[in-house]
Amino acid sequence: MTTILCISWVLNAQVALPTLQGVQYAHPSGLYIFSSHTFTNCGATGRTGPTLANCKSSYDTVWEGDTDFFNVQTQGIQEWTVPADGTYRIEVYGSQGGGSSGGLGARMRGDFDLTEGAVIKIVVGQQGGTAGNSNTTSGGGGSFVIKSPYNSNNSVLVIAGGGGGSPGSSDYQSGGYDNGQTGTSGSRGYGAWSYSNGGTSGNGGSSSDRAAAGGGFLADGADNGQSASYGTGGDAFVNGAKGGEDLYNSSGGGVDGGFGGGGSGMVSGYRGSGGGGGYSGGGTGSQQSNGSNHQGGGGGSYNSGSNTSNSAGAREDHGQVIITKQ
Repeated sequence: MTTILCISWVLNAQVALPTLQGVQYAHPSGLYIFSSHTFTNCGATGRTGPTLANCKSSYDTVWEGDTDFFNVQTQGIQEWTVPADGTYRIEVYGSQGGGSSGGLGARMRGDFDLTEGAVIKIVVGQQGGTAGNSNTTSGGGGSFVIKSPYNSNNSVLVIAGGGGGSPGSSDYQSGGYDNGQTGTSGSRGYGAWSYSNGGTSGNGGSSSDRAAAGGGFLADGADNGQSASYGTGGDAFVNGAKGGEDLYNSSGGGVDGGFGGGGSGMVSGYRGSGGGGGYSGGGTGSQQSNGSNHQGGGGGSYNSGSNTSNSAGAREDHGQVIITKQ
């Protein structure tokens, strides 16, 4: 009888043990642990964005080292894999335009239901630049958070427009037109000869004169209104989101637009400031009749989330994207 009881006790222990082990070593739900992360420009400046190596050096997470969860296959476009089904709050800031009083980037925030394994493409706008002659500035890049298939309005989660270039306080035109906008349209630029309108419906801005316009989500910004050989408009998100390129580069040079579709600025006998990138690009600012020049227009924004909160002209410096699991 004693022997039978001992065997029964051992058998019972063997049956109970796997249950205890299953509780102790249960894996958390989802692909990896995630609570919140701030996506940045990873130290990159100018018209091109960061590489994967740049971002791996800048971020300190448990997941950025695994290309199944985070990657940069096209320079500057960060690819983040959603770790688990759920609601995520996404807060996006466009970048500031170039110059001492460059237009400020927009802030856009919303809540989104995302699916585990979905790959989200993120562009963090980079600040516009200032040429050797401080009267010439370029547009700041917009910041984009886009889901598959990445090429239609149904793909847009949220976009925050970048600010237009602004040459200095003596040339400043009031009204906030150089700031990243909360509406979907880019704002117009200011200049002596004519207005350069901002883009609409995801298109780039226009250029009537001495600089290049900001790029939109679907179409590039207009090239330099004097000549495309002087500088290019910002690239659309679907075309890689590079800032416009300065091609004049003499007499103090022009200046490239910020990554995220910022338009380039120009220095010559005449000067101009580039428009900001965004959902729709900002128009250009051109030289005033008194020899100065006004600012480029800010880029438009887009928010498809719930519980939204949006602000125009909210961000100095480069943009950023903050994603938080709710």
